[in-house]
Amino acid sequence: MTLSETRTPWPLIAALYLTGLIAGMQFSKISLTLTALAEAYPGWPVAFAVSGVAVMGILFGVMAGGITASIGPRRAILMALAASAIVGGAEAFLPPFQAFMALRVIEGAGHLVLVVAVPTLMARLAAPKDRGLVMGLWATFFGVGFSVAALLMGDNLVLAYGGHAVFAGLMFCVLTAMLPRGVVAVRRPLPRLSDHLTIYATPRLFAPALGHGIYAMLFLALVTFLPLALGALWLAPILPLAGILGSLLAGVLIRWFTPGTLVPTTFAAMALLFSLTLLGGAAAPYVLILAMLCSGVTAGAGFAAVPWLNEADDDRALSNGALAQLGNIGTFTGTPVLAALGSAAYLPVAIGVCIVAAVVTFLAYRAARS
Repeated sequence: MTLSETRTPWPLIAALYLTGLIAGMQFSKISLTLTALAEAYPGWPVAFAVSGVAVMGILFGVMAGGITASIGPRRAILMALAASAIVGGAEAFLPPFQAFMALRVIEGAGHLVLVVAVPTLMARLAAPKDRGLVMGLWATFFGVGFSVAALLMGDNLVLAYGGHAVFAGLMFCVLTAMLPRGVVAVRRPLPRLSDHLTIYATPRLFAPALGHGIYAMLFLALVTFLPLALGALWLAPILPLAGILGSLLAGVLIRWFTPGTLVPTTFAAMALLFSLTLLGGAAAPYVLILAMLCSGVTAGAGFAAVPWLNEADDDRALSNGALAQLGNIGTFTGTPVLAALGSAAYLPVAIGVCIVAAVVTFLAYRAARS
């Protein structure tokens, strides 16, 4: 009998969630220290140290899913944590920029494996009645990781990067002791390029990723630009928190509504709320907060849809790989596209994208269930 057939091992779920924060910080530790990094590497394009991880996700997200399905999530998580600790520690020494970027590429591979393997294992360990709540919790890892890093990391690059490496090493030790062996009985062969065709021809594998990619494209861009566009800079820390609360709310709502219902419904609700925000007025910032809350529900329901649609752990790993791939495509493209269009287009584009997203995710989930 597996753990998920009896009860949810909450201490282990908490440890895995902390590991997710490490993955989130692999992005935020660079973006939060970009000014100091530019001073350490004058004349070099340090911004690529941030986007390099996203590019790895775009290119190899599905491959990370295949690796996790092949070697099992326990081994994948421990290998990724070990790599993160070693590589992160090397980054703290601020080697020549070319070497630093090579380390970031390796770290990007570890990041990918973590964001695929950790939710796959969390879904396996959670009792069925708690699975939606656990996946909703997981959906907050990036936002919470960013917020924790913002609170703890200063401008000292050695302390920031070294502290992150120590955190990864600590969680490697914790999970080596805590993670059960033999949780996943069936494993796939090593990943192949044909996995892309398999995933994107199979609605139950790609439907969660489709919604997540659209969410990622909108969320990061809108929380970046809308506070200034609305003349309400106080929204800057509030909007990400609203998204985090929405993801936690999704874990509760899934007790009554399926992920396949929540994702298109919340996209439709976002389109309506963005339309009301576009009308302006004193209430516009508060309506926008509700829209971002709905976006968090979309994210949480998307992660919960992976185990809802896929019973086998290897299929869940592949689906999480596609989710990582399309999520990184969304993160990479959304901000520059909205920036190029200008502030007058922010909300109209968001409305149009949400309407399209509501339709295509409804069709994708219907195909997946049929």
